[in-house]
Amino acid sequence: MAKLKNNSTEKYLRHFAEGIIRKGKQILKAKKKDVSGKLLNSLRYRLHAQEGGGYKLFFKSTDYGSFVDKGVSGTKVRRMYTTISGKKKKSPFSYKPYPQGLGANIGALENWISKKGIKGRDKKTGRFMKTKSLAYLFSKSIQRKGIKGTNFYSDPLSQAFTSNTVDSFAVQFLDAWKKDIIGYFKDLKI
Repeated sequence: MAKLKNNSTEKYLRHFAEGIIRKGKQILKAKKKDVSGKLLNSLRYRLHAQEGGGYKLFFKSTDYGSFVDKGVSGTKVRRMYTTISGKKKKSPFSYKPYPQGLGANIGALENWISKKGIKGRDKKTGRFMKTKSLAYLFSKSIQRKGIKGTNFYSDPLSQAFTSNTVDSFAVQFLDAWKKDIIGYFKDLKI
């Protein structure tokens, strides 16, 4: 792996990645999709220089970040997400029907229900339900309906790559690259 040079191109790529992460966090907060803060705090990027030139930019999050971004199809409802090119596509994730398939993680749902302060009541008796029972009901509902995607990474990337404005990724990247080329020729001793 090549060493990063901290030139204009790399500075722009870092700035671009930080902007994508900032917009992703705004989307998650606006849609109230991160009760614990674990997903928000896990959003990161990594920039790698390639041998022979070029860069690779990776965006990372917790393991379940892809489910939140692209959604999960249920057994009765198919979920869609928006690709970076702006096209709608079927979620690559889905719940399987009972008995083979399991619903959502009941332990995680119990924690979420407790943090949200949700109390369920039994329709017949009017008594409050146990958190575990409520989590089981939520799990079965999620298994049927799935989870709607937030596109917290997809939307900001799509906007950056499909925009034709002066702020678009292509225009800004080429401007940074131009600065590096001019700087290279200025420093060149002939």
